[in-house]
Amino acid sequence: MDAITHMLVGASVAQLPQQVKQIQSRVSLDWKNRALIGALSAIFPDIDYLLFFWNPLEFVAYWHRAETHSLLLAPLWAWILSKLLIRFYGWHHPPILLFQICLVGILSHTLIDSLTAFGTQWFAPLSDYRVNWDLLFVIDVYFTLMALSTLILIIVLRNSTYRVYSFIFPLCYLLLVLLFKQQAYLQLPSSEKKESKSSSPRVLLPQPFSPLYWHVIESTEQGINHAYLKLANDIIAVNVSELLGVDVYQNSYHLSPQLRWHKQSLKPKDNAMQRDVNLVWQHKKFTAFRYFAEYPVFYKYQKTSTKVCVWFSDLRYHWPNIMPSIRFGMCQEKGHSWQLYRLKYFSDEQVKLIN
Repeated sequence: MDAITHMLVGASVAQLPQQVKQIQSRVSLDWKNRALIGALSAIFPDIDYLLFFWNPLEFVAYWHRAETHSLLLAPLWAWILSKLLIRFYGWHHPPILLFQICLVGILSHTLIDSLTAFGTQWFAPLSDYRVNWDLLFVIDVYFTLMALSTLILIIVLRNSTYRVYSFIFPLCYLLLVLLFKQQAYLQLPSSEKKESKSSSPRVLLPQPFSPLYWHVIESTEQGINHAYLKLANDIIAVNVSELLGVDVYQNSYHLSPQLRWHKQSLKPKDNAMQRDVNLVWQHKKFTAFRYFAEYPVFYKYQKTSTKVCVWFSDLRYHWPNIMPSIRFGMCQEKGHSWQLYRLKYFSDEQVKLIN
């Protein structure tokens, strides 16, 4: 989830821990200080982004949303963060109160990230299993507005026993999204269920701009079928996409009766590419991507007189008429061995990785 949403939720949950008996302190732990500490704690788990600059492929495959997002390690991170606040910012409140505020802020981050498609390793380092409920896109303006409403209301009710009810807004929104998702499942044509001969259940992934839009994915023996479904027209989403210059994006989502299925796989259409594609996909250096990608597909083949490149992506990060955000591959220059590369976000610029 985006940093703004995390900070809003963190600032809100920071108002919940009960105030213990006060001791002498130089800074009053009022709602403003609580909000600040909660917001800082809520973005703390994303400190793992520093590892992206070391190795982007290893980052997305193994390191992101792992130990820093673990429920098991959350108390440790909260203790460290509370000690840092006392050491460098001079807060001398009861340590247990600072610890509690840091803990609920960190836990809010972990739980919210679990609502997206990327997944979060709740039990790291004991397990690398990723919890993902596929309810929210990584940037959901509606959910962010609900989080902002919660923060405003909880500040207004900060001295009331009813302040916990401030969280009714995001909870109701999540319930609404869950109902939309269930309705999307029910609207999928029954004929497609039979014709696809799916070897695994269909998956519905949230999409940008609207909770009414879903990406339907199903794996088959021949590859992967996917389609872009909308439950209804979303005027707000249409206006936002037009404002961002991606209005053509909206035309790719269809109501259930007009749903259009697309087929993709790890095999290129041109058999002449097959040898290089197979070589890269099975290459030892490409192990991290094979581990990471839940719905891997062949993306692109590039060949010049001096260089050959094979690219793959993951359908979780495909949106209509927009470049996939995550694309990794390998390139071989004439007379050299295959090397790892990635394509920059929403660009075709190649970046060589540590091999």
